[in-house]
Amino acid sequence: MMAVLALIAFAVPPTPAVDVFNKIEELNYYEWTAVAKVVVAGTSLGENGRYIEFRVKHALRGPVEVGEMIRVDLKEANRNRRRSDYPHALKLPEGTEAMLVLHEPHLTKTETRAFRMARGVLSVRELPLEGQQGIIDAVAMFLEIQDHKDDRVTWRRMGQMLEATNPLAIRNALEQMFKFRRGTLAHLFSLRPLFDHPDPGIREQSARLAGQIIERHGSDDVPEAAALMAELIGVARRDETVEPRVAATLALAAFGVARVESVLDEIAATDPDQNVRYSAEKILLEYRREREAEARLPRLDGASN
Repeated sequence: MMAVLALIAFAVPPTPAVDVFNKIEELNYYEWTAVAKVVVAGTSLGENGRYIEFRVKHALRGPVEVGEMIRVDLKEANRNRRRSDYPHALKLPEGTEAMLVLHEPHLTKTETRAFRMARGVLSVRELPLEGQQGIIDAVAMFLEIQDHKDDRVTWRRMGQMLEATNPLAIRNALEQMFKFRRGTLAHLFSLRPLFDHPDPGIREQSARLAGQIIERHGSDDVPEAAALMAELIGVARRDETVEPRVAATLALAAFGVARVESVLDEIAATDPDQNVRYSAEKILLEYRREREAEARLPRLDGASN
């Protein structure tokens, strides 16, 4: 969950997230941390004037020490926020466990260091009571990759993270590879075990990336294509969550609709969710329209249709 907010107006209860009224696309942790010169995790000590005082438990990037108390400029972030998107002022109550992305420190008039927020009111992500270490470990991996500043290293490591045990690392790798179309045929071997991952988001994203790879490289060159197709059919038919079924249905079309037409017909007719049925129906409709249009084209030998 993102940083806790509270209404400025008196006696109105706090809202649970920055974007509770206006849904703004949230960056994944890899992209969120990329612009920051300083990344820390720790505990809010509460407000002190314009600043949040923050006890650092994990110094992940930048000139900060574990155990240090730092001051973060809360007033500037709130003053510069776009109120049409974020009507609520950012609050970080005492005791809140969070990760912060910050600019490098500057000296205040009292000769103390203060840090500006690197992403304004979106610079704070509240950490859950359980699972904090998994987030911190994943972010440490992301920062290490970013600090290489080498495109080859970035995508090699992203591919390796598909086989990580940390779900956050896997999700971020899947998102980045899909967004920048960096998946290769070799990555299909790493994706196939993810079709059975306990996290439905990972099952969805791995099916989406597999479909993109097949579409880009062509189904004729896909290694173990029959086994991969069978596994995607299994997700499309039997996954208990809607989103992976939709993603797998769309991925199957990358093999060529003619090869999976009967499966898509079955999904379109029997899936209990309308989103899955619609995905299959749309693929079939477009395929059959194209086939009918091709059938009406004049033949080169002059024979009638």
